[in-house]
Amino acid sequence: MAERLRVLAGQVLGASGSPASQVLEGVLHAVSRGRPEYSGLLERNWSGNVHFNGTPAVPETIAELRAAVCEGVAPVRVVGRGHSFTELAECAGGTLISLARLNRILNFQEPKLGHLGAITVEGGTTFSEIASFLKRRGALRNLPSCPQFTVAGAIATGTHGSGVHLQNLATHVREIEFVKADGSLVTYSRAESPELLEGSRVHLGCLGVVSKLTLDVVPFYEVHTYLYSEVPQEAAIDAMPELWARCNSLSIWCLGPDTCYAMFRHFVPHWEPALAVEGHIPHKVLEGTTLVEEMPRLYTDECEQFVWRPTGQHPWHDGLTLTMEGCRETPIVTADIQAEFFVPLSHAQEAARTFLDVVRTWTIGSQPNPDGSIAPGFVFAVEFRQIKGDGAWLSPHPVDSLGLHISFDGRPECWPDVLRAVPLLERALRHFGARAHWGKLAPETFAAPGHVEQLYGEGLRKFRALCHEHDPEGKFRNAHVQRMLFGA
Repeated sequence: MAERLRVLAGQVLGASGSPASQVLEGVLHAVSRGRPEYSGLLERNWSGNVHFNGTPAVPETIAELRAAVCEGVAPVRVVGRGHSFTELAECAGGTLISLARLNRILNFQEPKLGHLGAITVEGGTTFSEIASFLKRRGALRNLPSCPQFTVAGAIATGTHGSGVHLQNLATHVREIEFVKADGSLVTYSRAESPELLEGSRVHLGCLGVVSKLTLDVVPFYEVHTYLYSEVPQEAAIDAMPELWARCNSLSIWCLGPDTCYAMFRHFVPHWEPALAVEGHIPHKVLEGTTLVEEMPRLYTDECEQFVWRPTGQHPWHDGLTLTMEGCRETPIVTADIQAEFFVPLSHAQEAARTFLDVVRTWTIGSQPNPDGSIAPGFVFAVEFRQIKGDGAWLSPHPVDSLGLHISFDGRPECWPDVLRAVPLLERALRHFGARAHWGKLAPETFAAPGHVEQLYGEGLRKFRALCHEHDPEGKFRNAHVQRMLFGA
């Protein structure tokens, strides 16, 4: 509805950017913030496989947020845009805080030649809201595939984009403010408390509620993108290191058992010239493939189809994402349930083959029925991405890593089979030292006694001590994080 109002008003009020149209944008944004799917996130997560059973709180000021934390019944958890496929935000019998009304841009320093800029936002702000504010005034180094998600939620789970020189999104944070269990505020910054910033960036909601964040801003850049289809899977895996060296960001999607799509992204101009990959030189593995000029935009409602032109030159916010066009969100439908594991990049090719060996035992991609209709496969897609290592205590990628992502059919009748499938993937990857994405499905075997301690070692021990300092009584711990991080 908001998009139809926007089009109609454009005909009446004139071009975008006029004072009247700017006022309208503010009104439409408020409408969209209250739309049913947003309020619905107080009841269920994005895919509907987790339902929340707690008392909701939707504060509009920091004072109200502090009161909600102090007065809330434990466990106190926070929901952003609900894009976690685990029970991360579950708060059975407790308090569920939504930061949907705390999404203001508080401060902005424009990047200058040789110097980073900064943007300070409230905890409920989404990446798309930041992109809409920045536009050509600056950019973030990277974005998630769907920028509709909150920045605070993405960093809490170590969410990432793709690129061998690009760390996860939590590394963009130069300062973070939490509301602790007693309602007091604490701030960690790169300048004043760098080690504690490393310890608190990826936190799974255990340190409190993020009330404010300051992120690095780099100069505006464009993304030159090239999407190839019908790329032979085995050849693409063989050539992986050569492929990711030929661009700034590489994503490989397997939507069938034998071929894949490969997306190459070049950042122009790159904010670090030494990392720029000038021009696009197709690798020989791309011979005989198709350069995709346009296709239906992914995750878009069939009733509101958007044409996606993946090959071309785009502003940073459009070129890095799958659900943004012209600095506006495109409608998302939820059709999948996701899992993802990370292995050291030195094992990338062997791990990718091992992963696909398991996946190929299931149906991948849509299959035709005898009556001509299309039946969805058990697996919608597999995606391989690269992430540069970072030093966060709970980082899923402490070294340069390959992300092995899988999207399963999200229909409720498939959920039991999905829960049986994920452990098979984790078991196959375990000998590579695989770590699970904190916000996606992970099997009980991943949280088995001693396993998380073995993977995260001293970082986990320091994180537990910081949790005790922030929250001595465990007010922010639900059963899920208690099991995953505290071994109980």
